[in-house]
Amino acid sequence: MATYAFYPASEAQRRADGLNFAVAVGASAADARGAAEALLGEPNALAGWASVDLTSAPAAFVSGLPVGARAQTVWPTLDRGSSHLRGT
Repeated sequence: MATYAFYPASEAQRRADGLNFAVAVGASAADARGAAEALLGEPNALAGWASVDLTSAPAAFVSGLPVGARAQTVWPTLDRGSSHLRGT
């Protein structure tokens, strides 16, 4: 089974409680999403969130570039204050 990361696909989907990232294992992204929602105890809590299969995702940190460096398209590119993250 693959490991998936989930995060809000848009700023409007961010949770007020700050739980804006989840990691879960499943046979598919849908299965992993269901597992993560079960851990949260909130069915459909991650509906519409972006999912990334971590087995094929680019490294999160490369030579000091943070998740969201502008040159990549897999991870978010904005921080919690809606500012662009550093990096190229």
